[in-house]
Order: sequence, then structure tokens, then C-alpha cells
Amino acid sequence: MRIRVIKPNASKLTRKLRVCAYVRVSTDSDEQEGSLDNQVQYFTDYINANPEWEFVGVYADRGISGFKENRPEFQRMLADARAGNIDLIVVKSISRFARNTETTLNATRELKSLGIGVFFQLQNINTLTTSGELLMTIQGAFAQAESEGASQVGKMVYQRKFSQGVRSHASANTYAFGVDEYNELTVVPEEAKVVKLIFDLAEQGVWASKIKEKLNSDGIPSPKGSKWTDSQIARVLRNVMYKGDIILQKTYKDSHRISKPNKGEADQWYITDDHPAIIDPAQWERVQTVRAERREQLDTPLPPAPEQRRSSRNQYPLTNMLYCPYCGEKLIHKWSKGSREYWACKTNLKVSASACKGVWLPAHIADAWGITEPVTVVPGKDEHGMSYFTAYPKEEYDTSEDCPYRKED
Repeated sequence: MRIRVIKPNASKLTRKLRVCAYVRVSTDSDEQEGSLDNQVQYFTDYINANPEWEFVGVYADRGISGFKENRPEFQRMLADARAGNIDLIVVKSISRFARNTETTLNATRELKSLGIGVFFQLQNINTLTTSGELLMTIQGAFAQAESEGASQVGKMVYQRKFSQGVRSHASANTYAFGVDEYNELTVVPEEAKVVKLIFDLAEQGVWASKIKEKLNSDGIPSPKGSKWTDSQIARVLRNVMYKGDIILQKTYKDSHRISKPNKGEADQWYITDDHPAIIDPAQWERVQTVRAERREQLDTPLPPAPEQRRSSRNQYPLTNMLYCPYCGEKLIHKWSKGSREYWACKTNLKVSASACKGVWLPAHIADAWGITEPVTVVPGKDEHGMSYFTAYPKEEYDTSEDCPYRKED
């Protein structure tokens, strides 16, 4: 038997540990910014001073809570560790690494499985040691409890203010409002005109998308100084602040410090006549009724299309009663793929769209007309871009240029 001795690789035995540091501050204040810069410099010098370590870098998160896992630099550090670029991570304390015990344990256990240690200076804990995880769990639980206690105190302070009717500073950021020297809400006249226009159009039944298009075409900037969006219009229309009222604590933070809409999970306070109104309360309510009817219409499931779609006069009384304004052909009953009913130009359907651009009339509009004689259906759009249809007596309407009802295409 021949035995060959394999000698250890000297280069691997002497390789320095690749060490980085992780630092974090929870706010963007100038004081915290200075603290972060000092920490970065401290750990750079600290790692470089150890002859057995190779400085990899410092990962620094600014203005981010330790309860959040999606911290950019924290995640970048974990990615570099998974890629095999780090051997040891140095952190000032467990609370700087993460405020959530679950996050701390999950991250350190994953790193440990990769052979990567985390050294917490203040607690003098290295996660690669036997007692490291136990001590870290205990210390992490204390850090989380301390943070949650401070958070609870903060919540109590805000809740006490809310119960006394004290607004949060965020209410002053609402579009068309500002604050005076006494910290009282005031109306911004130019923006208030825009709010009134939005409510006036909505009360007329103009959709949010069309209101948005009008404001953008008129060059009116949104609250963010850019173009308006459908969601911004909707937020204006449902905001009670415009009728002089206010809701306090519309959001709350869950156990992971994630802000969510308050739908009964926490107390709320509704205060009437809190500040000058921009919209009359009666109009505000009318707009909510219009919006509710629109939502109901959109949310109502369509009835299934009948299995036998006959075109008899018995089933469709408007057969041979509706005509196209472009080619003069009759409109025939049609079900869309979504089971919506229409009356559509026969030429457009049976020949091609190039033969006649045709007209598609929703059946519920035709039913509401109560037609007793043949009519020509003329489509149009109002000044707000909303579609409408008009019925003209067929005997008095033709497709010639001299027709008294003729509309420009």
C-alpha cells in the first residue's frame, strides 16, 4: 500500500478574513447623518487596524427603521455574503443590525450556515460561537421590547392628542390647504378653485379619468407638481377635509411597523367643522352618491348571455328600429365577449370596419329612450370627453351633406 501525504495549502491557511461593517441610523436628520459618517469612519479604521482582517467595506442605511427587512444596504450586504465575498460582519450592537428578533435570528442563522459570523461589539457576541445565538436571542428580545415600548409611548402621545382634537402635521400637506402663524388650517385660493372644479365635474357624472384629462390638458399641476392621475382625483373626491371635517388616525402601524389603512384596527376620531370648508357639505354628499352609483354599476356582475341569441322582434323589440348615421344600415343586436349588450352597425359587423366605422350603442341606453318609431343613432362626445348618443327620426335624417341633423365626423 502506498500512502501519499497531502500537505495543507499554505495560502488558504494564511488568508485574511474578509471583514465588513454594517451601520444604520433611523432618521435623515443632520445630527443622525453626522453620527452615520462617524460610524463609517470608525469601523473603517477599526477593521483596517487588525492585521488579520481584510477590509471589504461598510454597508450604511440612512433613515430606515431596523424593523424593516428591505433595507437596501442590508440586503446588498446579505447578497455579497451569499456570493462568498464576506467572512465576518461587524456591527455596533444587535439593535443596529435589526430591531426585530425574528429578522435578527433569520439573517444570522443563514449567515452562520454559510460559515459567516456576525460580531456585535457592544454585547461582545460572535454568532459563530456555541453560546452566541443564545445570548443574541436574549439581547435581541430585550432590544425589540425596548423599541416596542418606546413606540407604544409614542402612540399614546398621538392618541391623546387625537382625542383632544389636535391634528397631525400631515393634514397641512393636504392639497389646497396650508397653515397660518397660529398653526391653523387655511385655504390656498388657487388650489381651492381646482378642488371646486373637480367636485363640480364629478357631480355632473364626469369620470375621474376624464377629469384628469381636462386638468392635464389645461396645464394644471397635480399636488406633486406633475400630471394628475386617476387615483389623485379619487383621493380628492373622498377626502372629508374639503367639506370642513377631518378624520384623525386614518392609518396605523402593524407589528412589523408597516403603515396600513385603519379599517377598525385602531381608534379613529371624526371631527366636524374643524376648519374652513372648500366644498359645501351638501355637494360633497351628492358627489359621494354619484360615485357610489358608479361603483355599483361597475361592480354589478353582468348577466350571462342567453344560450340562444335569437334576433326576433319578440325578444328584441328594437330590431329594425335603430340605424347607423354613416352608412344608413340598421343596427343589429350584439353581445360582447364580456356579455354586454350592444346595438351595432350591420355593415361594420358583417362587412368590415373600413366599409363603415359604424356605431356601437349600449343596449341599456336604447332601452331607456322608449322608441316608437325608427331612429338614426348619432354618437358624440361632450366638452369633457364623455360619450353620449342622440336619436333622430330616421325619416328626417340621412347621410347626405345637407341633412339638418348631420354632424361632422
